[in-house]
Amino acid sequence: AVVSTQSRGINSQTGSRLVSAVTDNLVHGTVAVVSWILGRYNHHLTKEVAGLRGNLTRGYRSGSATHTLIILESICCGVVACLIDLDHFVAAWSFEIEDALAAPVRGMLHNSAIVILLAVYHYYTPYLSLVILTVAFSTHQLRDAVRRGLMFLPLGHTPPIPYFVYLTAMSLITIIFPRYIPSSQRTVQRDSLLLKEL
Repeated sequence: AVVSTQSRGINSQTGSRLVSAVTDNLVHGTVAVVSWILGRYNHHLTKEVAGLRGNLTRGYRSGSATHTLIILESICCGVVACLIDLDHFVAAWSFEIEDALAAPVRGMLHNSAIVILLAVYHYYTPYLSLVILTVAFSTHQLRDAVRRGLMFLPLGHTPPIPYFVYLTAMSLITIIFPRYIPSSQRTVQRDSLLLKEL
């Protein structure tokens, strides 16, 4: 919340649209990283309080390897959240930043139905990477929704969401998503190998 608020102040103080766009994009990434880290460590603390001592998820090694893996996961989440804005260039059919910022339509990656599809797909095929994508897309789209509403193609757009709704939704994301991280040994090992290859 603080990061989002500060970025609005920076964006309004700078005259350059490029600086404003880069700042806004970096804040999308930062919000995703912070959301991932808060969710993962909140889940860990909840398990500790419940007396279920051990790793953050079953199958992870304890100690610095676990923390390194969480940092890698959070960086992946942040990078995906930043890359979503590349669809502005696709929507503008141009590589020029001015054209991308003035695109007449929102890009396809800003379609909030993607989050629903990711969640449904994860229900049937639990992968850590799907959880990362879901968090990255949802944090990005919710932050944009404060200004422009949520886009559900082909149905249209919602009105801009109130800021307290954004804060509530972001809090819920950090509480809910850790519960859907795959916990089987095989799934965790497979996703760990995928993250190491990145």
